[in-house]
Amino acid sequence: MVVFAPTHDAIASSGWEAFKRGEFYEARSAGRTQGDAEGLSLACRAGLVLGGFTETDEAAIRSLHGAIRDCDKALKLVPEHYFAKMSLAIALSFEGKRLKRPSYPARARSYLLELIEAEPNNPLGYGALGAWHSEVSAAGFFARITLGARRKKASLNFEQALLLGGTDYALRFEHVKFLARGNKADRKKALDLAQSLLKNDTDMAFDLLLKRRCSQLVEALKLDNKRVVRAAVAKAAAFQNAIPEREMSRFPLDDLIPVKTK
Repeated sequence: MVVFAPTHDAIASSGWEAFKRGEFYEARSAGRTQGDAEGLSLACRAGLVLGGFTETDEAAIRSLHGAIRDCDKALKLVPEHYFAKMSLAIALSFEGKRLKRPSYPARARSYLLELIEAEPNNPLGYGALGAWHSEVSAAGFFARITLGARRKKASLNFEQALLLGGTDYALRFEHVKFLARGNKADRKKALDLAQSLLKNDTDMAFDLLLKRRCSQLVEALKLDNKRVVRAAVAKAAAFQNAIPEREMSRFPLDDLIPVKTK
């Protein structure tokens, strides 16, 4: 999964312009200084970009844990803050992948289902859930059995997101990655969609970062070698340089805003 770009809520943050320019440290600092839900939500997403794409080793995990704290603080101020909850779900998915602990992606899925229930016409919730199923199902048999992730569910959620008009660059890149992990016909679709994405003009630094990774994935897809493509998809993911659990402690789930009970 990758963090989806900020939209209407982020514009209320003093760090928005810095985020848009790619000055992610400045955006995180400004969001934290602002201190309200919008600022903290943007700080969370800036931290995910920093840890996921520019930092390595302990610095990457410190940014990941900082992002989790920022989004949790935002949600404790505004419990229904859409982008804070989405970013928290994405962050927990990364933490779970690093730790190989199913409790983290399980909590992430619960948050994403809450988003879809709250805003059933928002494509980003379906896109994020599609990416969740895509990533968890790719993690292996144990993850699929334990968490119920399925490629079919990923496909249905991506289709719903696109049907609802999803245009977020990260959403569409996640769809490309999902298709690239599939069979020969899926890989052909992935190549077509990825080449289309490369033609999209954008002035968002984060989108341009993803665009470079999309370009690398296109080169692999052109070879139509399943093993090469899957390696390229793995390389395109965030937090590739995050250190394993034995070298740094996990973020405690009990500290976070609880999942709603029915």
